[in-house]
Amino acid sequence: MKIFNSPGVELVKKSLNVYTRQHEAIAKNIANANNDDYKRVRTDFSKLLTENLERGLKTTRPGHIAESKTPQPKHFPGSREKVDLSQEMGQLAENQIKYDFAARALARKYKALRLSITGRNS
Repeated sequence: MKIFNSPGVELVKKSLNVYTRQHEAIAKNIANANNDDYKRVRTDFSKLLTENLERGLKTTRPGHIAESKTPQPKHFPGSREKVDLSQEMGQLAENQIKYDFAARALARKYKALRLSITGRNS
């Protein structure tokens, strides 16, 4: 059994990767807020993450989860959305909260594993 790569741990790792990509995309939007030629990068991966989590939670065997790459931010053709700095900062704060939550969840899983292996909490 792969105790460090259980389906639950893998899902949390994937969510951390998604939140990291989302953070990078938002930061890029903020950095280019004053550039008139810049096309805003859409950063809402929540639907994709939710679909991946649901797919992972419904599996009965580890082999059922298909390998998927971390989603990349995309420019949508024809979209010339101007960057709204206050909207981007709000999304950045929300994304940071989600990332911190996932990181704490992963830390708790590893702490529980360490406790069960060593019998000590420190």
